[in-house]
Amino acid sequence: MQWLVLLTGFIHDLSLATYVGGAVAMEFILLPAQNAIPPAQAQIMGEKTSERFLILVWASLLLILVTGIMRFYFRGFIGGESLFNPPLTLAFAYGRTALALFLIWLALAINGLIITFVLRPRLTEKMTPGISREQADRNRNAKMSAATWIQHLSRVDIVLAVIAVLLGAALVRGGLF
Repeated sequence: MQWLVLLTGFIHDLSLATYVGGAVAMEFILLPAQNAIPPAQAQIMGEKTSERFLILVWASLLLILVTGIMRFYFRGFIGGESLFNPPLTLAFAYGRTALALFLIWLALAINGLIITFVLRPRLTEKMTPGISREQADRNRNAKMSAATWIQHLSRVDIVLAVIAVLLGAALVRGGLF
């Protein structure tokens, strides 16, 4: 049983490090590199890297949630006569910090859904031949708007993920607030 607790903690921490590290690498390494190459090449590079990165993001988010719940279960904070046991209630700093972590995870998941299913399809949509100049301009403007929103949401995700790391570290000491 002890090895399962350790394995769960390792996978949880590794998933969080993968999420944060990937987001930082995309923002501070890939984005400047894309800005330094011709737009057509940058678009292809962006499509290929974002496909892989989204797989990494969704796998990390899923593992963070599952292993986080498992860690609470192994510590006896979930289950038994009530769903949540002390200190995983709002009466304790630990429970309030855990709730803040869940809300951050939820915000990251919602941002991921928006990026994956709303903005990215707009960005990767191909222009059909024979469209009018107005349609081409609208399409280009929609792509630029989607790229801008993805950039803003990605930066919000980095900030939220770093806050999550700090809050998670605070759980070791019994919570933050």
